[in-house]
Amino acid sequence: MTIPFERTRELVQTKEFLEAMLDPKQTPRTPRRMRGKAKAILRHYPSLFEIKMAHQALPDEFGPVPPFSRMHEEAEITELRLDKIGTKND
Repeated sequence: MTIPFERTRELVQTKEFLEAMLDPKQTPRTPRRMRGKAKAILRHYPSLFEIKMAHQALPDEFGPVPPFSRMHEEAEITELRLDKIGTKND
């Protein structure tokens, strides 16, 4: 079963992956056709703002934007309760 945090994390990581596909410095051997496909997918992919809005509207389906995203540095670890992992109160 996928929990909201995992669903959001994968949305953000997929966005980062597709953006890396567009950057020849990050992915130098990516064929032009694949870069074009990544660009086409990103055209309608949700922005981080839209992912945040999905979390606010449907918190049982989407978690907050993860703090470990290279693209988003506002969220804090405590927002995801990652600071509580491994404690006796889990």
